[in-house]
Amino acid sequence: MKTLFKTIAFVFALVLTTNYASAQPPHKRKMMDKKEDRRDRKEDVKDKAEDRRDVAEDRRDRAEDIRDKREDKWDAAHNGGRRDKLEDIRDKKEDMRDAKEDKRDRMEDKRDRKEDIKDKKEDRKDRRRGSY
Repeated sequence: MKTLFKTIAFVFALVLTTNYASAQPPHKRKMMDKKEDRRDRKEDVKDKAEDRRDVAEDRRDRAEDIRDKREDKWDAAHNGGRRDKLEDIRDKKEDMRDAKEDKRDRMEDKRDRKEDIKDKKEDRKDRRRGSY
């Protein structure tokens, strides 16, 4: 029974010293928390910006639909309802809008790649410091 208590006390002391040795100082922990909070705020800002871009794109799409309907109505009234000419005009306009949208998408992809590279670098730095 005496050796059992000694063994339990030894294991308990070992666990306590291990926890104490592996614990980070409060200042370092506080700095890491601040860094994490900063990173979270950055991500929130990026998410909000992306949401705003999505809303703007939806608004543009709705405006485009309304514009197309209005143009169709006007063209049908003024061009004697020639569908071929109407469709050609609409296709040209749609091609221009698609080109603009493709350019916007490429820029967004480029921005995302830059962001991913920056995140990878940050993660690598954190892993090297041991604060991952």
